[in-house]
Amino acid sequence: MEEFEKQIFYLFSEHSINIEPGAILPWFVTLIIAVPVIYHSRKLTTDCKTKGQAMLEIIYEKLVDLMCEITGKEYAEELTPILSAIFVYIFGSNVLGLIPGFQSPTSFFSNCLGMALITFIYTTYIGIKHHGLEYIKHFTGNIWWMAPIMLPIHLIGEISHPISLTLRLFGNIMGEDTVIIVLTTALCPLLLPIPMMCMAIFSGFLQALVFTILSGVYFSSALAEAH
Repeated sequence: MEEFEKQIFYLFSEHSINIEPGAILPWFVTLIIAVPVIYHSRKLTTDCKTKGQAMLEIIYEKLVDLMCEITGKEYAEELTPILSAIFVYIFGSNVLGLIPGFQSPTSFFSNCLGMALITFIYTTYIGIKHHGLEYIKHFTGNIWWMAPIMLPIHLIGEISHPISLTLRLFGNIMGEDTVIIVLTTALCPLLLPIPMMCMAIFSGFLQALVFTILSGVYFSSALAEAH
């Protein structure tokens, strides 16, 4: 794998910019997303005269519809901002690796773990925010003498959520990047096959969608009445 990577130019490598790609690329993705959004949000009009605003409104409406499908209308208003941010960020990170000189931030285990921990921490936060100590108490179950058994079971279940999110995202994107590297260096060094690029875009979209759906399920479960 390392031998293949040495044959491909990466903007962040020991021969160019001496910065860990796993640390700087997430900020680069954030910048790509934030700049056009901030630029067009400062020129908002009620009649939507600019193409940029029209495009952003279409994207926003589609995201709201998607979040309603994931969480239901009851929780959509509260969860749409964070779930939309998760989806857009992960999708942007997944497809960044298709640009020559860049790697997908989600092909780094630490970045995938970071996103999963955000989901885990926010799930706990909104659970406590809406239910107080009852959210913590429900981990022990309804029968007090079963608490020593139910508490470890519930904790293992909660911890498994970020682990599964991390491994699923990292494994799929890392595997995708590996295939691209092999095809680029061994089979087609000058031109990445177009079908593979299309498949990578679709796979990146699918992985972002799966991560968002699972996060939405965890959030909705925490918002629902403690059980």
